[in-house]
Amino acid sequence: MSEAGPSIEEPIEMDDTFAPQFVREVNQLKNHIKKVVEETDTRKFFRSVTSNLGDNTAFLRVSFNNMIGKMEEKEKQSLIKELIKMVHHVAEKNSPDRIFVGANYERVVDQLLRYAHQKGTISTNLCAEGLIMTSDFRMCSRIDQEKWKFIKDCIPKIDYKGIRNILRYILESQLRRLPFALSPEQVNELRIVEDVVLQIVDRDNNLMPPLITLSEVMRGMPKQALMLPRLTEKVANISVHFRPIADLTHVCGRAYVYPIAFHPTFFPQTSYWEDFGLNVISAYVQAHHTLPYRPEHTSNLLYTLYMILKQPLGKDSFQSSSKSKYKSHWDVMISVMICEAMAETESLPENEPIPRYQWDNIVNIVIHGMASHLLNPKNFFHVLKDLIKQCKYTRARDEVMWIVFQVVGSLNNVVRLDESVQEIVDLYNELFEGNVVWMGASDHPALFARFLAAACTWMILEREVS
Repeated sequence: MSEAGPSIEEPIEMDDTFAPQFVREVNQLKNHIKKVVEETDTRKFFRSVTSNLGDNTAFLRVSFNNMIGKMEEKEKQSLIKELIKMVHHVAEKNSPDRIFVGANYERVVDQLLRYAHQKGTISTNLCAEGLIMTSDFRMCSRIDQEKWKFIKDCIPKIDYKGIRNILRYILESQLRRLPFALSPEQVNELRIVEDVVLQIVDRDNNLMPPLITLSEVMRGMPKQALMLPRLTEKVANISVHFRPIADLTHVCGRAYVYPIAFHPTFFPQTSYWEDFGLNVISAYVQAHHTLPYRPEHTSNLLYTLYMILKQPLGKDSFQSSSKSKYKSHWDVMISVMICEAMAETESLPENEPIPRYQWDNIVNIVIHGMASHLLNPKNFFHVLKDLIKQCKYTRARDEVMWIVFQVVGSLNNVVRLDESVQEIVDLYNELFEGNVVWMGASDHPALFARFLAAACTWMILEREVS
């Protein structure tokens, strides 16, 4: 005995504006589709070995076209919605027999929609939306490649509002139904779907305003879509294009023109912008963003703080607050500042002396951060070591060890350094890896002091640990 088919005569959700005759026509059409798919005499005998429908839908296509041609646009949308619900209702039956039958329902409804579109009864937009929504993205049946090629050809003929709806249907309604584990064959089937989405979001195609594209992708892109590498890369590129626009909202000044700390509109005596910016308790984090990692995603106004600290007297414009103990973004920010200074040093000519101002400013910032409990010594040295390991900058290593020496020699009574010894050792090993040529200048106090910074650091640490 074969499994009984689902009940197609289910009440459909429609408001009171639809006439009872329209409701009857929809139910009759659903019964006709059921008869074509499930109740032929041949399929009763060969149900388990075949899913070929032949050309049994010819009469049904003509009947459907005549019926939908007399409807208003709102009724057409409701009818197609009911057909989509019928396809998904059958496809959700997980037995092997129902999977084949569900694919046949999808094929019949697709034929009706494409025939009506061919005759000009329904719009390209409505046809494409219906074809998209009838696909089984649970991957229980195969993705119809020819259907999605037809959808791809229809995309340039639709206005941007229709394109936006199609993008929502694919991302929010369909890709969200994908399983989190896909076989290589299933990934290959989804390439045509990925091509359609790539065609929509490509800025060169100019199918939608780029800002609308970005907002739709960021709002509705499910995690399953990240399994499609080309789509993920394309969306990341779109996000990068809008990053300069976001950076324009931050204070960006040049120290040699006009320091921000001296600007008339910068009033450091009030902590309003710090309390509601830097130290805000619940920072806004964009869901499923595809931007590369930036601390500013979780710390507002971080770029503003970074620019102020780099400028003259920027550090002196802040008031230390007990609420800001051990802010993790300070560790990353100061470490990046040190690596930027090391990169500038690497670009100098061989005999060019290292500029003193920037490194002296960084030393003052680090001492201020440690004393104000804005920097965690252990985490700071760990982050700095990881960045130097990636960048491989070594020319300014004496300057970095001078910073470590100042922290160890000046703040041993202010912060606990016993837990940071291993991080300092690892940082030293990254800076002085391999054969190191030690060079000092007894007639140059600054160079000579930095030459002895590493040795003095170990002497102090050995005394403290012992």
